[in-house]
Amino acid sequence: MNDFLQNSTPIQLAGILLIATVVVHIVLNLILKQVSNQAKKTANRLDDYLIKAATKPLKVLLWFGWLYFSIHAFKGQIQLLDSAIEYIGLTPVIIITWGLLRLVSGIETYMLEDKSSVDKDSVRLFSRLIKMLIIFAIALGIAQYLGFSISSILTFGGVGGIVMGFAAKDMLSNVFGGLMIQMDKPFSTGDWIRSTDKGIEGIVEKIGWRMTRIRTFTKNPVYIPNSIFATIPIETPSRMTNRRIHEIVGIRYDDIQQMPVIIEEIENLLSEHEKIDHSQPYRVYFDLFNASSIDFVIYAFSNVTDSTEFKRIKGKLLLDVADIIAKHGAEIAFPTQTLHIQKTE
Repeated sequence: MNDFLQNSTPIQLAGILLIATVVVHIVLNLILKQVSNQAKKTANRLDDYLIKAATKPLKVLLWFGWLYFSIHAFKGQIQLLDSAIEYIGLTPVIIITWGLLRLVSGIETYMLEDKSSVDKDSVRLFSRLIKMLIIFAIALGIAQYLGFSISSILTFGGVGGIVMGFAAKDMLSNVFGGLMIQMDKPFSTGDWIRSTDKGIEGIVEKIGWRMTRIRTFTKNPVYIPNSIFATIPIETPSRMTNRRIHEIVGIRYDDIQQMPVIIEEIENLLSEHEKIDHSQPYRVYFDLFNASSIDFVIYAFSNVTDSTEFKRIKGKLLLDVADIIAKHGAEIAFPTQTLHIQKTE
C-alpha cells in the first residue's frame, strides 16, 4: 500500500483522498443522524441545538482536510500552491471559530425558547458579548501567527479607540445606554412603557445595541436611541401589581338623608367583591358639597391588571353602585339650576 501511494501521481492521490472523504462523509452523516435521533428522545432540547450547530462545521472541516492534503500532494510542483499552504493552515481555526459561534447561537436559541423565568434580553446581551470575545481572541491569535506584535496592535487599538470615541460619542452613548438597560432592567422586551416627557408609549419589541424598537398602540414602530432612556423618567404600566378604582359619584341634595346607608352598602359591596384586593386600602366616603350634587368617593384597587378585564369589572361594579343608589330611592345627580321667581306687587 505504501509503495502504491509513493508511486501514485498527485492527481491519483487527490482522487484517492476524494473517495476516502466521500466515504467518511457518508459515515459521518449516518453517525450524526443516529445521534440526532437519540437526542430527540430526551426531554432536554439543548442537545438538539448543539448537534445542529456542530453538524455543518464538522462537514466543512472534513472537506477542508481533503483540500489541504490534496494541495500537499502537489507540493513542489505548483509554486502558487506552495506559497498558499502556509495561509491555508489558518482555515481550520476559522472553521472552529465558526463552530463555536454556532454553538453559542444554539445555546442562545434554546434559552430564548425555554419557558423558564430566564431573562431573554440578558441572554441576547451575554450571547453577543461572548461572540465578540471569541472573535477578538481568535483575531489576536491569527495576528500573532502572521507575525504581528499583539502589544503594538493593542496600543494602536487604544489610541484608535480614543479617536473613535470622540468621533462617535453619540453612538457609544447609545451602546452604553443599551448596556445599562440590560443591567438595570427598567423594562424588558414585551413590556408596555410610556414617558409623558417625550410622548413615548407602546410595547417594547426589541432592545438593540444602539436603538430600542417600540410598537405604539397605533401599530407604528418607533425607534428610540438608547441614550434617551438615561435622561427621562420611564413608567412601566405592564409591571403594575393592581389597577386603581377612583370614582366620584354625586347624588341629589334631596337625597342627603340616604347618603350614610348608601355609603355603608357600597362598602359592604367592596368588602365582598372577589376582584377587589383587600390587602390594599379601600374605602367609600362622603367628600364634597358640589354645585349640583353631594359627592362621595369610591377608592379601591382591583387584583386584575389586564386592561380589558379591568374595564369590564369596573363597569359591572359601577352598575351595582347605581342599583344601590336606586334601591334607596335616591338618584345620581346631573347639572341642574333652580330658578326662584319672586313676585312683586
